[in-house]
This record gives sequence, structure tokens and C-alpha cells, in this order.
Amino acid sequence: MKLGFIGAGEMGGALIKGLLKSGWPKEDVLASVSSADSARRLTQQYGIAAYTDNRQTTQKADVLLIAVKPAVVPQVLAEIKTAAVKPVVCMALGWTLEKLQTALPGWPVVRIMPNTPLALGEGVTLFAFGKEVSAALRRQVESIFCRLGKTVELPESLFDAGTAVSGSGPAFVYAFIDALAQAGMLQGLAREQAVELAVQTVIGAAKMVAVEKISPAALAQKVATPGGCTAAGMAALQTANLTDTLAKTVAATVAKAKEISGK
Repeated sequence: MKLGFIGAGEMGGALIKGLLKSGWPKEDVLASVSSADSARRLTQQYGIAAYTDNRQTTQKADVLLIAVKPAVVPQVLAEIKTAAVKPVVCMALGWTLEKLQTALPGWPVVRIMPNTPLALGEGVTLFAFGKEVSAALRRQVESIFCRLGKTVELPESLFDAGTAVSGSGPAFVYAFIDALAQAGMLQGLAREQAVELAVQTVIGAAKMVAVEKISPAALAQKVATPGGCTAAGMAALQTANLTDTLAKTVAATVAKAKEISGK
């Protein structure tokens, strides 16, 4: 199955990197980008065929993955709609199934929201499927992304919320790691040491949550022995109201997503 990427920037590039790392044949990955220099870089970096004409990718691919900025999607859809009908997977923020189905009537369309850790096989990809998508095609599309991490199907009414948690979430986690490292530096740690400690601590803690059969809150309580130093730190964290801060962070992200979608 040949996958044709229209756009290979931050997210498209992460997908290509992750797929090739997972063993997807490079001869079955195509991409079209905006400049000849970008096409050359993709070919040199990944060994894939790259073009500057979306129609070439459209003609040769079995499944199209649209990974351009939301404002560019109308132009892309206008270019590909003259081709033979094939599955279209769109990851552009704000492009709902309704919008995609209106632009490509009768085409099987899938809305997704991946995140960049899928380049390392540790991503999350959210799915919503259009009415023309068969059960077999659902399985086929999901199987592509199962190679890159977790896959979650959501009703579109929850897509913005899911996007805020998993699509935008890595940025929030990076900010937390940076803040934790800076806090360590204020207590005398060298920057390199502080970052290394913060990164490995987040990796280890996340794995504990994934493996243990208890909630993250319960795990935190197990570490915070009453009267101990962790409990003192947790008290300060609760005073700062981390839960409320993150609730506002996610709410602001959802509100922006709805604004972009025109809701």
C-alpha cells in the first residue's frame, strides 16, 4: 500500500520518520512539498520519492494523507478531487468530516489528530471516520498508525478535547519538564544534570502510570509519605493549584480549536 503525503512539515515529517523506522518500505512512501529544495531534502534524508506537484502524489498513492496547514487545505482538495476516488486522511486542525465530505463528495474521508512522539513509536493518533469509510478501510487506516503508538477513535464532538490533551499535550509536558529542570537549577543543579533528571523522571513516572493498575493520584499519594519532603512539595503544588492551571490550559486549547473549526 502506497502512502502519499501532501505536506511533509513538522507533523508530516514525523509520520514519515516513524513509519520508516517501523519498517514501512520507503518505496511505498511518497510526498509532495512546496519547493524543489524540500523535495530533494526528503529524498536525501529518507530515500522516498518526493515531488512539487500534488497531482503526482495523488495519482501514485493508494491512500492520501493531507498534512498541510489548515489554510492550504482548500487548494489541496481542489487539486486532488479530479483524480480517481481514494481514501483521504486529513490531519489539518479544524477540518471536520462535514467540511471534508462537502469538498470531496462520495470520497472515503478520515479525520485524524496525531502527535509528534509518533516519530519515536510513542505517539497518540485520534480518529473520526466519514460515512463512506467501510469497516475494512477503518482497520486498514488504523493499522498504519498502530505501528506508531496508541490509536483512539472519538466522536467528533470530543475531537477538540482529545486534541487538547494528546495533540497539544506534548507541548505542555515539555513546559513541565523545563520548569522542573529550572527549579532544580535554582537549588544548585547544573542545567544538563537538571534536564537529565527531569526527563528521566517523567519517562519513569509515565511508565508507572501505564503499568500500574491504580490512578495517577493514588500513585502520587504512595510517594508522598505524610510528613516527608515529597508531601511538603505536594502541598506547595496544591497551593499553586496545578489542576486548575491545566484545566484552564486545556480549555483555552479547546476554545481555539473550536474557533478555527468555525464552531
